[in-house]
Amino acid sequence: MRNLRRSVKLLLLSGILILTTGCWNRQEADKIEYVLAAGIDLNDKGQIVLTVLTPVLEAMKPTSGLKGEQKKTLSVVGDTTFEAARSYLQIVGRKLYWSHLQVLLIGEKAARTNVRHYLDFFSSDPELRGTAYIALVKGRALDMLESTPDITAISSNYLKDSIKNTDLDGKSVKVHFTEFARKLAEPTGGQPYTSMLQLLEQADYVKNTVGVKPYQGGGAKQSSLFYTSGTGVFSNGRLVGTLNGTESRGFMWVTGKLKTAIVTVPCPNESNCQISLEIAGEKKGKSKVYYTDGKAVIQLHISVEFNIGDKASSKFKVDSKTISYLEEQLSNTIRNEVHMAFRKVAIDYKSDIFAFGNRLEDRNPKLWKQIKDQWEKEILPEAELDVQVISKLRRTSRTLYSPWVKAEHS
Repeated sequence: MRNLRRSVKLLLLSGILILTTGCWNRQEADKIEYVLAAGIDLNDKGQIVLTVLTPVLEAMKPTSGLKGEQKKTLSVVGDTTFEAARSYLQIVGRKLYWSHLQVLLIGEKAARTNVRHYLDFFSSDPELRGTAYIALVKGRALDMLESTPDITAISSNYLKDSIKNTDLDGKSVKVHFTEFARKLAEPTGGQPYTSMLQLLEQADYVKNTVGVKPYQGGGAKQSSLFYTSGTGVFSNGRLVGTLNGTESRGFMWVTGKLKTAIVTVPCPNESNCQISLEIAGEKKGKSKVYYTDGKAVIQLHISVEFNIGDKASSKFKVDSKTISYLEEQLSNTIRNEVHMAFRKVAIDYKSDIFAFGNRLEDRNPKLWKQIKDQWEKEILPEAELDVQVISKLRRTSRTLYSPWVKAEHS
């Protein structure tokens, strides 16, 4: 009995020691680099260029006194992504640690090849969390990661927030890596897509996008900007085209990914006047896909609620006629944007990022097996698209009761 008690005590002591010695796979901070953002490009030889952004840990300490950009970047090359990542260890002497990755960027040149060749590394790495965003870069991912915007001390946070908030203006989508990888693995019936980023200098942004002459005075401090607008359309692992901001919003009306947006419509019976409508409240979208006699029919039912944001009019009256006008204008805008997106995606690019094929497969799996090989190239571009939109002004909007709005009294 005494020996048995002694054995039990030894086992308990061994368990306590195991629990208090920490994780077996614990990483020492001075031996690894925490990757916050990464980019994929191709060089002229067709090799993979991996650019990684890591934080300067010493600079991030409150007592360091260091100011400015608190990150460092380095580009490495390899015939595979794994080889490129391993070469970082040879150059820097530290292993890349991927569990803190926030954003994965794909350069435009690399995206037009088969992205499966270099994204498999990220799908296979057990350290990588699927919550990282993936985005297409107009140009090179290297340039975007090397830039030093004045907006934030760590540009990876700027990148992440730019993508994260795209559903607030409806000009681009936000896509997590796991979603993209899943669609990439099974693209038939639902092709992958990404948000699209562009590196702009502040002066160029003011001139070309804002439409005014940049400030020319002395002491002007210009910054690089990460401009998020548009959507990258893929087919069978390759980038086949892009959508602009308006077409992206048309795509988001269908897929239900739009959180809110500002839509401007002309004032009734008044020229040079615009009214801003804020999409708010309930947003519903339903789609049904049929295939009979060699013809596909896609029925979309979209319903939205909106508030009046602002208006460039002192004659504006909130009455039943005006409300009907605004609801009709918004419905027409949504319908037109959906048709624009469908034409660009299905007819021009012959891709199905809408996942209409998946809807048909859910309804009739046996039929889908027979036609899936012809779906994107032949059937979808010739499909009949029926878009029904119901727009409703929310009665609780404060705009209706603002003192500068002339209400119609019965």
